[in-house]
Amino acid sequence: MHVDMDAFFASIEQLDHPEYKGHPVIVGGLSSRGVVATCSYKARKFGVHSAMPISRAKKLCPDGIYVYPRMDRYKEVSHQIFSIMKEFTPHIEPLSIDEAFLEVSGMSTMYSGPKALGRAIKDRVFEETGLIISAGLAPNKFLAKLASDLDKPDGLVVIPYGREKEILAPLPIKRIWGVGPRTEKILKTGGFHLMRHIQALPDESSLIPLVGNQARRIWELANGIDDRPVETDRKIQSIGAEETYEEDLTDGSAIELEFRYFANRLSKRLRKRNLLGHTVSIKVRYDDFTTVSRQKRLDTPSDHEHVFFETALLLWNKLMQDKTSKQPKGTKKDVEMLGATTKVKSRNSKYSSSKEITFMEPPGPIRLLGLTVSGLDEEVPMQDSLFESPQDETEDKLASVLDSLESKFGETVIMSGALWQRFHGDNGTRRKRSELKSAVDARGAAPSNTADDTPADDTPSNTGDDTYANVDAETTEKKEPKKF
Repeated sequence: MHVDMDAFFASIEQLDHPEYKGHPVIVGGLSSRGVVATCSYKARKFGVHSAMPISRAKKLCPDGIYVYPRMDRYKEVSHQIFSIMKEFTPHIEPLSIDEAFLEVSGMSTMYSGPKALGRAIKDRVFEETGLIISAGLAPNKFLAKLASDLDKPDGLVVIPYGREKEILAPLPIKRIWGVGPRTEKILKTGGFHLMRHIQALPDESSLIPLVGNQARRIWELANGIDDRPVETDRKIQSIGAEETYEEDLTDGSAIELEFRYFANRLSKRLRKRNLLGHTVSIKVRYDDFTTVSRQKRLDTPSDHEHVFFETALLLWNKLMQDKTSKQPKGTKKDVEMLGATTKVKSRNSKYSSSKEITFMEPPGPIRLLGLTVSGLDEEVPMQDSLFESPQDETEDKLASVLDSLESKFGETVIMSGALWQRFHGDNGTRRKRSELKSAVDARGAAPSNTADDTPADDTPSNTGDDTYANVDAETTEKKEPKKF
């Protein structure tokens, strides 16, 4: 069974504000560069959809009600709904704050059938929360997800055993997980427009020249075959933080502050979960919307802020060298050189990047920055090293103390100088992103305060706790991609 909470953020806003009911509600960043996080179905009739720029949404729906996200409230309701679902089955695989798979095999015998089971869960959620969810029941995860999308909002669709291919046959190939615009175009060029066109093939061999190693999966899904189990203990694969700025960043010092902040919040989130990360990657989007990324695998998995920051610094500087180099651009050798030659270790790191290496100036305005730590694994006890760095040992102890203080007194009780400057002006008032550059300019060439000592606010940026430009400034935890 797949459960999806319809227009979740917008529905909660209408629940908490009855005066919003019957009106188009758009939740997202409210600045000129904000994006739509979600919107009510009435707003969708105007052409508004998620990930759309707010400026575009306001042109399509000028009379809509525009609301900044309240993530704490959304998480509260999400926990409530997941608790209700646990009354029916303990086997739940969360996909996001508003979406999950449920293993309900055999439970339909307790009701008059699978549809009655789905109706019982929907009714319980509505009774307890006043919210509407869509549900799909089917023999496997792919079909269940497909079923929940077929009749939104307030949908309840059952795909019974034995009718998988029949129901899939008339649907377009873009409904197959993993078939994006590019793959769809390639398949259509080969004469495959509907799932029945793929179903007519005896196997995937005819698809291999078109889509390569994706052929088997596409053929199986078009035929309703998906043997993935519901994974209740599936691990988080990566965490990340990124932000789209109200005003483009053009100063290396400002960019340094951003990566310090990202490294700080990601390290703290890893410590909370007793996880270590193997790979660090950065994401950069220029003002012309060109987006590039670089990544580096660490010699030793880490949860250390300074490791993430210093790796980000190296990746950034390498990217800038590639960008500004007079040599021919885009060669794989130049891009991959960093991973082969640069070593960043979580232990015995002797240099301070803020003192010995500085962020190179960007070649042009920067619209978005992001930092991601992936390859996550549980922290395991390690034998003490004879060469353990006293600095790293002190850092571990300090981080533990600071985490305890924040747990007891709040996440913003302690903040390092560099991160304080990112959030606050001289008068202690929390600032908008547009004020950051002027503060950096005023700082001049003075060395920045270290950010490696003290965690900052870990609250996701779209919670409203920080005055950010838009909802692109968010921390993500990746478990299962929407498309695989």
